[in-house]
Amino acid sequence: MNRIIKPLLLFMITLPLFSCGEPELIIQGSHSTYGTTDIVAGMSFPPFTNSQQMDFTIDKLKNLAIDRIRIGIDWRSREPEKGNFYWEPMDLRMNTARENNISVFLTIISLGPKWACLPSGSDGACLLDENALKTFIEEILIRYENIDKIQFGNEWESGIEDGICYIDRYSVEKFVVYTNILYDAVQRLSPDTEVVLGGLTRTYPIAEYYSEEGSYPDFTGIRLSNGVTVENLKVKIDKIKEDYNSSGSKQNIEWVFQNANYDIIDIHLYDDPENWPEYLTVIPKGKPVLVSEFGGPNSEFEDTSPDYQAERMEFYINAIEQLPITEAYYFKLVESDTSYHKDSGLFFSNMIMKPSRNVFARRLIPQ
Repeated sequence: MNRIIKPLLLFMITLPLFSCGEPELIIQGSHSTYGTTDIVAGMSFPPFTNSQQMDFTIDKLKNLAIDRIRIGIDWRSREPEKGNFYWEPMDLRMNTARENNISVFLTIISLGPKWACLPSGSDGACLLDENALKTFIEEILIRYENIDKIQFGNEWESGIEDGICYIDRYSVEKFVVYTNILYDAVQRLSPDTEVVLGGLTRTYPIAEYYSEEGSYPDFTGIRLSNGVTVENLKVKIDKIKEDYNSSGSKQNIEWVFQNANYDIIDIHLYDDPENWPEYLTVIPKGKPVLVSEFGGPNSEFEDTSPDYQAERMEFYINAIEQLPITEAYYFKLVESDTSYHKDSGLFFSNMIMKPSRNVFARRLIPQ
């Protein structure tokens, strides 16, 4: 008897770690908005690499009535040798999206194959052969007719990831050149596709807004992980401000806004929804704004328990509904150790639903 009871008790104890304890809420509709707003819901970087992942993602998106995703394309994998393209994996993704009436927001990763790379910028930014980049972009636009939105680069101004960030003035100027190559190609070959600038991280608005205000973001809503204090977060903000002011980032970012050609501005929002409205006040006026990534909690300093994430989801959606934006893509469907916000997923890495998933679903209105 003990051999039966003990494993059963162990299973019952660990069950809350792997299940949200309620059935998956199913939404019926063609696409969803957040609450009563016109802000359309999307999913950023869901699992979409192979058939098994695509089947899972398509099923979960349909259950949420979400009809748009953001995925990436890596030049290094698509053209490893000059002129020799390998489209098959990308064809599968794009065709699967089209067949399931899913809109694609495509991010061109700002890294190139070795044969197309120039010496890196002094900030480590990947600098590219412009003619080769132009050819690659043209091949993408000719091949795929179902690209709703497209952008060059991701978190280009954050200075965190080697190769993909453009900080120093020369690299920033090159980033604008690459963005304008994309914009020109889109106008010629796919004029219905919108060009998105970004995505901006919170580095820019945090430094810009709180340097001018001489204050700090509101951290009162965040439940910090063990050993982390608000003072620790203030030290992080001070470092962001210091780096921002010493590197000339303000002038460089504003130069991009003024000289790049684009249709929409993109920003990423995480962790502290109480401050998101303030962050958007520094974004230039005159262009639509979308959020291509939002979510939490922060795996570095915040409580990452599933129940806490579910509580915070209400605040994330409350903040999104207040913003002057057109679309918001949640990051992400399934948690992943390869992401900085690795605990932000609506499903565990084993594909078991988290409590936050149904909270997210309840805040959507199918159209």
